[in-house]
Amino acid sequence: MRALKTINFSCLFITVILLSSCSYSLRDNSIELFNKDLIVLSDNSDLNLELIEQLKTKNNKIYRTEDIGRKKSLIIKVKDHAFNRYSAAIGAGARTTQVRLEYRITYEIIDTNLISIKNTFKSINYLSFNQSDLLAMQREEQILMRNFVNDAIKNMEFRLALIANEN
Repeated sequence: MRALKTINFSCLFITVILLSSCSYSLRDNSIELFNKDLIVLSDNSDLNLELIEQLKTKNNKIYRTEDIGRKKSLIIKVKDHAFNRYSAAIGAGARTTQVRLEYRITYEIIDTNLISIKNTFKSINYLSFNQSDLLAMQREEQILMRNFVNDAIKNMEFRLALIANEN
């Protein structure tokens, strides 16, 4: 009996190790914002344009105005979209050693059944600051901005899937 429990535990442990080592995650690729007609109502800031570009990579047709003829479109209203950087740590000689990057998007999604979903997504990341590597740091900030926008899209997909499962 004890040997059977040990074998069961070993199999479970090996399965968990294998799944975590292959970067398995739940609902990584959702179809909630894939191949849809989307109306994105926002200003033309760099963050909003990046959001639109990432939505286009998911085979979505993006419209920038709300027309009466597009009743079957999903509407995304971006109310606030911000990417800020702050000094997070000060080292010897009052020099910045770390930068805190904050991302925030407040949006409203109106689905085809006219159900409104309002949400604010926030994310924070820290970046080591090196005065001699400013160009590399700027490139890393751009990559982090794309990752923040990608995470915001995943958050939107999660909210849409949540509403779809409730109905």
